[in-house]
Amino acid sequence: MKLPHLVFLLVVAAGATVPSFVGVPLIDTELDRGIAMANVAASAQSVFYSQATEVYGKVQTLLPRIRGLSGSEHAALAAKVADLRMALEIVPGALDHRPNESA
Repeated sequence: MKLPHLVFLLVVAAGATVPSFVGVPLIDTELDRGIAMANVAASAQSVFYSQATEVYGKVQTLLPRIRGLSGSEHAALAAKVADLRMALEIVPGALDHRPNESA
C-alpha cells in the first residue's frame, strides 16, 4: 500500500474529510481495481468477486469523505461506481451475493 493511500484511509478512519486532489486519484484507482477484479471473477464465490465487493463497499464509505469535488469529478466517479456495480451484477451467481447498498 502506498503512503498517500494509507494516509487517506487513516484520515477517513479518524472521521475527517480529505481534499479532492488527494481523494479522487485514490478512489479512481480503487474503482479501476474493483472493476478489473469483477471482470475476471468466474462466479460469486470467486476471491476476485469478494475483493471487488470489498472495493465497492469501501468506495461507498470513502466517497462522501472527499470535500471539494467538482461536478465533473463527481460525475466521473459516479459513472465508475455504476460500472463496478454492473460488473458485479453480471458475475454468475451474483444475485445471491449483492453488494451492500450504503450511502
